[in-house]
Amino acid sequence: MKTIPKNKIKLADLAAIGSYATSLWTTRKVVLISDKKAFDRHGTEILQYLTILGFDVQTLILNETCYTTETASLIHQFLENQKMTVADGIIGLGDEALCQLSGYVSATYLGGLSLIQIPTTLIAQLAVCTQLPACLINPETKQLQAVTPRPAGILIDPKLTENLTKEELTAAQTLLLDLGIAQDHICRHELRKKARISDYKLNYEKLFKTLMTTDSLTSTDKAARPSRAQLQAISNRLLVTKISLDRKKG
Repeated sequence: MKTIPKNKIKLADLAAIGSYATSLWTTRKVVLISDKKAFDRHGTEILQYLTILGFDVQTLILNETCYTTETASLIHQFLENQKMTVADGIIGLGDEALCQLSGYVSATYLGGLSLIQIPTTLIAQLAVCTQLPACLINPETKQLQAVTPRPAGILIDPKLTENLTKEELTAAQTLLLDLGIAQDHICRHELRKKARISDYKLNYEKLFKTLMTTDSLTSTDKAARPSRAQLQAISNRLLVTKISLDRKKG
């Protein structure tokens, strides 16, 4: 499985989004796509730092458990109404489902819009950084539609995952297993250490930057790529995990 190049990942506080965006883009029109929970917690801060540096930001806040290709079509219409062009950009802020949606939309609108992802959960961070295809169900055909987003950048704030539950750690380990990451890989070792030591702080340099250089993940061999059935299984498991975690936190 292909991974995002290390130079596209920035480990920093959310306050760095303005300077990070200007390092990747010229000032432009941007649509911030966010789930309600993430926007309530971080949206005002994100908007502040982007607008201060000259970005024209429109927001689209969603509050759904599951996103489909119909959701993506509605967002396409929103982008069209905002007169978004290929020179503009999208920022995705939220959990794994939201990041799949923003990745799908960015890859399918006008042949592709530039994208910055801000994943707010550990599972979302792992899914985005390992370039897991963005998968949405088509309600009419009941088939999975998958595209591969190519974000211009990914902003990961380590503070967002300081208080992980046992269920979140288990779900992250399961995702890495699904992606074919070996048991002795540093990334999985870090998660096991976090599970054993309650006050242990994840070493994000090890967790993500070593993940980006794993030979087994950068193979271009077709056999190393997940099949549609595997993508469906991973997507279904991510959705079930999201619903379960949301209920426990709610």
